[in-house]
Amino acid sequence: MESRDDELFDEITEVEDEISRFRSTTGNLQDYVAVLRWDPRSWLGGGWGSARAREMRRRRDVYLKKLNDDLDERIRNGTYKPCIQANVILDKEARLNKEELTSISLTMLSGGLDTITTLVAWAIALLAQRPDIQEKACGEIRQMYGEEQALCDAYDDQKCAYVVALVREFLRFYTVLRLALPRATVRDIVYEGVRIPEGTTVFLNAWACNMDAAIWPDPETFRPERWLETPDAPLFTYGLGYRMCAGSLLANRELYLIFMRVLNAFEIVKRTDVDAHPVSGSADPTSLVTMPRRYEVVFRPRNERALREALTRAEGEAKGQEKEEKEKEKVGGL
Repeated sequence: MESRDDELFDEITEVEDEISRFRSTTGNLQDYVAVLRWDPRSWLGGGWGSARAREMRRRRDVYLKKLNDDLDERIRNGTYKPCIQANVILDKEARLNKEELTSISLTMLSGGLDTITTLVAWAIALLAQRPDIQEKACGEIRQMYGEEQALCDAYDDQKCAYVVALVREFLRFYTVLRLALPRATVRDIVYEGVRIPEGTTVFLNAWACNMDAAIWPDPETFRPERWLETPDAPLFTYGLGYRMCAGSLLANRELYLIFMRVLNAFEIVKRTDVDAHPVSGSADPTSLVTMPRRYEVVFRPRNERALREALTRAEGEAKGQEKEEKEKEKVGGL
């Protein structure tokens, strides 16, 4: 996609947002409370919810096919960029079937789509009310980049310790996927003398873990400095063990770069009052991903001249790269 104005971008974000609501634990109680499956609307596939789910599935299949067909064509032409999906397709030993490839496609597409953006929405709401945090972060960033490099280095490998701590505190304090996706036990487990049978559905309450007073004496306080004081403390937002979020490292880098650039380039000023508390400020407690209520802020440039120059350079570099890629595709097609 050339830009966020592409119709395909709108379609993907709308459908994936709708699907995340279907995946909500409270939105699909029949998946977890067996007796509810006797409701005719569940086992006969009737009702508004089922019809809406089928429609979203149909729309998702359309753009998944388009994206995969485009990738297959680039692989045939030798013009594809290295990516996880292409690596899997080209791996002769993997020998994945169509259903398995589709599952990987869904993971690559939807992973982080709503969680990252929702966390940023909470973060901006809080920062608008905490100019002290904004100024401290900006001061730390400018020790590295000064006032003239408004966008910071896109390849900065998380060198600003305060912004790293700020990102981790946002992840802890808001934990937008509070009740992690369900897992099933693969064998009988005995825990504190109680047998948990094979096939039992298990949820990780990541929110409660991140708010554990046994780990933090002040869990209800938003304080980035805690991660400078105790950098090796556990963070449960991405889950635990070998089934934790595969994109955690990428997500951390994305969030770091977002706040490096935003806080160095802009002062965030609130326009409307908003409850930025992670519980009382939730727009829909039943949603899979916990979102804040709508609010308004103003992004006021700290150095407008430097920012305009940086954006102009970035746009020129992007156009140059796009032209180079199109030339490569033309050569590959020939």
